[in-house]
Order: sequence, then C-alpha cells, then structure tokens
Amino acid sequence: MRMKTMNLDIKKECNNVMVIVPHQDDEILMSAGVIRVCEQNNVPYTVVMVTNGDYGCIDYSKGYARLKESLAGLETLGSNKESFEIMGYADTGMPERESFLTHLYNEKNEQKIYPSSCARETYGLEDKIEFHMKKYGKHGDYNRITFEKDLEMLLEEKKPDVIFTTSEYDMHGDHSGLYYFVCEVLDILNKKNGYEPKVFCGLIHSCAGDDNWPERDTAVFSCPQGLEENSNYKWEERMILELPEEMKKARGINNLKYQALLKHETALEPDAYEFLMAFIKDEEIFWKVR
Repeated sequence: MRMKTMNLDIKKECNNVMVIVPHQDDEILMSAGVIRVCEQNNVPYTVVMVTNGDYGCIDYSKGYARLKESLAGLETLGSNKESFEIMGYADTGMPERESFLTHLYNEKNEQKIYPSSCARETYGLEDKIEFHMKKYGKHGDYNRITFEKDLEMLLEEKKPDVIFTTSEYDMHGDHSGLYYFVCEVLDILNKKNGYEPKVFCGLIHSCAGDDNWPERDTAVFSCPQGLEENSNYKWEERMILELPEEMKKARGINNLKYQALLKHETALEPDAYEFLMAFIKDEEIFWKVR
C-alpha cells in the first residue's frame, strides 16, 4: 500500500503553525507530536482552545480545571502559556443535536445566544484571559457572529501558514463543527486578502466508534472501519508524522505524550481511559484538506 509521509523538517516547511481544537486533551491526542517538533525546531506555533470543556457543570469549576490541565500538558511538551490561546466558548455535548459548535454553525440568526450549563459568554483564567476579553475588554456572547469574528481576528493576527484541526468526518459535533467554521473563515480571509494556509485534519472520534478505534496496544494507527465508505479520506493518502524518540510508545511511562496526557485528570475517567491512551503511538496521522 502506498503511503505518503509528512515531511518532518517542519523548520524548513513551516514558518508559523496553529493547532486549533475544540476541547482540552484534543491538542494532545491529535497533535502532541506536532507541538513537540515545533518546540524542538523553534518554529512559532499557537495552540488554540475553542471551548472550556465545561459540559454539564453548573459553575466555572470544570472549565477552570480543564484549561489549567491543558496548560500543564503543554508545559510537559516544553511549551508555555504564551503559545496558548483560550477562546472561551461552551461545551454542551457530543451528538450534533447537542453540540455547541454545530448549533452555532447551522444557526441562521447570528445574534442568537446558546448558553451552556454555566455561562452565556466567554471566559478564561485569571492569569490567562480569553481572546475576546483581551481584544475588547469584555466577554463575548455565545452566538454565531461573535465566534466567527473572534476566529477571523485570531487567524488574521497569528497568520499561520499551516493549520492542524479536527475533521468534518469526526463523530463529535464540536469537532466537525469547528472544521466547518475554520473553512468558512478561511474562505472569508482568502477573499479579503488572499490568505490561504495549508490545512491538515486529524481524526479523534472515528466512524468505527471509540470502542474500536484507535486500536489498543499498537504502535501505529489502522484504518478505521467504514472510513473510506463514509468519507472522502483515503487511508493510503494519510500523512504520517513520526514522533520524536521521547514520544515513542516503547518509552512506556516515560513517554512524553503519555506524561502530557496524564495532566488531563478530568478527562481520564475509567470509561475513557483506554480510548485516550490508544493515541499513544509512534506516529500521528492527518489528511491534507486545503
């Protein structure tokens, strides 16, 4: 089977990288290796956290905890909070009928507010305020127009030449919803000023189901059952990023990706542990979509 391998010389190929994900731990599962390689090669990068991961919580405690866990995980990879941007939006559930980002993307009334269990507007941390607060001096409403404009301004400000984000074929409504928003805003910016970065997408929740994919206890990824039948992704066209030695599966508990993932204590619930740890492999995989 023919495979394409993503060029590991990120220093040569990329001037500025952005990893943009919906929830805390997505940045580690999908792209810890990308972040580490950027860090090792002094390639400027930004990790953008879209939601606060506060699903089902009636106060800010879960959101605060998960944001701090992301900062701790990134620190494990050698990063710091200056490379981290919080957008501060809601997390309301995985199915499309519950998903905050899917609701926003499909909403025709761009001013309509979609509250979470605890908030109606963006929030961040005391020592790391969210992007909207940083730019406007106030929190942003949980509506379509505010999110779209924040994303547009963030991309205009950072100007990454390569973006890593979640996929339209991801079964989590926030993951697919984010993909559609990223593409929409990039189309706006392309018409506005010709900005056209490369975009790579990774899978976290595949159509095979979290119980079946990624395969447990393997060092490389296998093709999720149903992927080629239900998407435009071809397994032979995936791009493979081989991870640095300190992130290889054989390192066991000394594996740097494993250590970063351990910082996400809130996400590491018993029913999710095996699924999350299945992303500890010798590679990360993506599809180039733009």
